Amino acid sequence: MKDKVYYDENCYVCSFEIKAVRERGEACGIEFVDISADDVSPDGDYETEMIGEFDGKKTVGIETFRSMYEKMGFKKAVWFSRLPLVRHVFNGGYWIFAHCIR
Repeated sequence: MKDKVYYDENCYVCSFEIKAVRERGEACGIEFVDISADDVSPDGDYETEMIGEFDGKKTVGIETFRSMYEKMGFKKAVWFSRLPLVRHVFNGGYWIFAHCIR
């Protein structure tokens, strides 16, 4: 089963992020699926938060980023983002972006 990240190409920040990591991500076995494409109709709320599928498990929001970056070899950065205080800052920042700004 291939790992997947569902993203919205119409979102400037999402498309910028995926363009920056696509080559490395694909080399690590991650498939990037643009939910705004005409031929894609995923089940679920893919409009609000980034969704992923890693090792057969669904990830939502910031955990999708953590799983994606961990798969690409950035284990120390992901570990840092999971420290108690840092985790709350990252989670809160992502939530504000996904639900209020985007």
